[in-house]
Amino acid sequence: MLRDAATSGTPPVLEHDGAAALGVALRRLATTKRVLMIAAHPDDENTALLAELALGDGADVAYLSLTRGEGGQNLIGPELQEGLGLIRTEELLSARRLDGAHQFFTRAFDFGFSRSAEETFQHWPRDSILGDVVEVIRRYRPDIVVSVFSGTPADGHGHHQAAGILAREAFDAAADPARYPEHAARGLPPHRAHYLYQSHWRPPADPEFTVAAGNYDPLFGRSRYQIAMQSRSRHRSQDMGQAETAGPQSVALSLLAGDHPGRRAVTETGDGPAGSAGRAPGNVGPSLFAALDTTLSQRARTAGASAPILRLLELYEAGIHEAREAFNPLRPAETGRALVSLHQHLLRVAVTAELPALEFHLAEEIVRLEHAYRLAGGFVLDAVADTPFPVPGESFTLTISAWNGSPRISSTLDRLKPLLPSGWSYTALEDEPVGRRLAPGELLQRRFRVHVPEDAAPSEPYFLRQPRPGSLYAWAVDDTHRAAAFEPREVRAVAHIGFGAAVRPTWDAEFVTVDKSFGELRQPLLVVPAVSVTAEPGVAVIPAHDAARSRTYTVTVSSAAGTPVRGTAHLDAPAGWRVEPASVPLVLESRGASATALFQVTPPASAGAPPASTVAELRARFESDRGTFDRGYSVIDYPHIEPRALYRDATVRVTTFPVRIADNLRVGWIEGAGDDAGNALRQLGATVETLDAAALANADLSRYDAIITGIRAYEVRPDLIAHNDRLLAYARAGGTFVVQYNKYELVDDGGFMPFPATMSRPHGRITQPDAPVTLLDPDHPLLAGPNRITAADFDGWVQERGLYYLDTFDDRYTPLLAMQDPGEPVQHGALVAARVGDGWYVYTGLALFRQLPEGVPGAYRLLANLVSLGR
Repeated sequence: MLRDAATSGTPPVLEHDGAAALGVALRRLATTKRVLMIAAHPDDENTALLAELALGDGADVAYLSLTRGEGGQNLIGPELQEGLGLIRTEELLSARRLDGAHQFFTRAFDFGFSRSAEETFQHWPRDSILGDVVEVIRRYRPDIVVSVFSGTPADGHGHHQAAGILAREAFDAAADPARYPEHAARGLPPHRAHYLYQSHWRPPADPEFTVAAGNYDPLFGRSRYQIAMQSRSRHRSQDMGQAETAGPQSVALSLLAGDHPGRRAVTETGDGPAGSAGRAPGNVGPSLFAALDTTLSQRARTAGASAPILRLLELYEAGIHEAREAFNPLRPAETGRALVSLHQHLLRVAVTAELPALEFHLAEEIVRLEHAYRLAGGFVLDAVADTPFPVPGESFTLTISAWNGSPRISSTLDRLKPLLPSGWSYTALEDEPVGRRLAPGELLQRRFRVHVPEDAAPSEPYFLRQPRPGSLYAWAVDDTHRAAAFEPREVRAVAHIGFGAAVRPTWDAEFVTVDKSFGELRQPLLVVPAVSVTAEPGVAVIPAHDAARSRTYTVTVSSAAGTPVRGTAHLDAPAGWRVEPASVPLVLESRGASATALFQVTPPASAGAPPASTVAELRARFESDRGTFDRGYSVIDYPHIEPRALYRDATVRVTTFPVRIADNLRVGWIEGAGDDAGNALRQLGATVETLDAAALANADLSRYDAIITGIRAYEVRPDLIAHNDRLLAYARAGGTFVVQYNKYELVDDGGFMPFPATMSRPHGRITQPDAPVTLLDPDHPLLAGPNRITAADFDGWVQERGLYYLDTFDDRYTPLLAMQDPGEPVQHGALVAARVGDGWYVYTGLALFRQLPEGVPGAYRLLANLVSLGR
């Protein structure tokens, strides 16, 4: 599918094609309604309201998410933190391609669950995040701001509370020239939105405003609410799949600020005749936009425009109304002719320079109009590269296609060329088509050799290019991409096309392959370095009693270069560490080739001595004829989102601390939704075997000393549910069965735990990673050995203590830990153990999945005890 390059001035990129896309474009014309919705996270947005206003009402709508959702869990893969943020950012963009809204962000990093706004603002400097919200309001200039949250404890999550507070404060601050005066230097003057609403997830009994969202839409063959639920289902990393329910639906809102003429109203959103892109002329009751100027002519009249200007704008708006009413999806050329003739009215108004206050909305309308008549004219632009990964210092072939899809209208092509970053260059392999007539149905292609300069930066998101200070991303003051989801793709195509009026559409270049099973597959280009370097394991653990032994670490280099790369791999260590060999020569013969170097690393004799924990960093590098490389990247790619590259330094962080595990321990590992306790156990010396569906069904489980599940395994592993009885029987026969945190499926569906237990709603959790921990039974076998667990083992934890704790549980379970967040009840369900026959059953909601990748010693010591319990 072709994708229009997303820039701040263009209509949102939609997945809706053909007549539906043109119908939506027509609805967006001759209205200047603008709405900004504000909430805290991906999935907080009210997609029903976004879709209704954007697709049905033709309004310009945007969602501002304070965060990119980095602090949550990941149902679909192993990524956490920044990697999860990339997934959820792309999921938001994927959702917007359905519901028709734009997407913005602040610098706030999702540090995890918080219980109050006060706690949240300890992580997010309040004035800084408020400035970001104000900046987006001044950039987007909405008539209406919609807060999803109230800014009170009723919102639950502290991030939600903070989002509600900031929405209210920013509504007023954006209009105050004394607040954030530095915005003016970036061309962002103060802006006053007229109304501030709150949308309700749980409508009050008698809502002030109700927007109908379930009307059938002939453009799509279903309702905008159904599209909104499809949009919400794009949040797959958050298990947000929704039913696309047909029939009446509504969204309830309350007015928080603004002088609205009627505070209790029902806003209907009826459609015109079948096949029409128009709207029913009569709404029942005042709309959300009551008493506002929502057309160019209304805004011009308020600004004191002259009669000739008003007449031009009124003629334009009447013409657009006629074009919508006459829209025939089988004859788009007629719509195109009408739109081209109306274009002159707008241009005549634009050149008068009479109304500075109208410039913003007039420029937006011209862009929307040109987009609409390009769709009506059937002009299709495409750009295909012969590589998915351009490399600095190399060239690639780019083929740009211009297709006049109209069966009736000729067009004129004056330019067809690449649109590249500064410093890039290209050589055309065919002549420029100046004044070239493009007949109905004709396809024209031009090929180019695009040269990537040696100093070209990789395709790395702008907000990840600098180290993150605390819980705020680092944005450059002059960064033109501030608040955007991402910067534009590096390689695009542009055409100068005329069919009565000139337009200059741009499109992102893509790499195209054909899969025998799935057909054509497209992916955007990612600029990558010639060589990627990774060091494994990223986090290494050394038991203090075995610190003097050498260990093998792996450095892998991979080539994206089109010619052979020769060089030497190195692993640099701190003074006193011995690394053998000093270097390893490697040759990468072709693009896609990889080579591995193994290094024997011996810590100094002092590594196992007190203090209890020491940390050292090993740094890998590859010295080559193409330069020195010391970073690697992974491409995060799932079917419902576009791929992004996540870079990390090629380092091994080695943590040495006292930890023991039972000798010759054999562990069965049931993978869950993203954690990797299996590899952590391997580093401790256990033999770990992954149990797939066949093993759960048929393997002799008695050969394992312990079996442990990954997080949320009962949610993502139907084979685990099917064979849970075998695992309980394994425990009764003398095995140790450890279940890491699971959601409500574990206790609600019944029969999965050996004895009854419940979880509260919302679930029990400890959000403070440094919350005090009390050992309830220090001599219990799980806490007593092989590592004596003390309160010190809970030092240095990150983000949170844990989640989905048990609330009530049978007396046969022994609670082992007590902890509490400030001002909250004491939680006893973080870690419970029960004798089951001759064996053990253990449930833990502790967030080991966050601690193990960070090398937190106490988490490893506790994990070793969990699987050693039966020994």
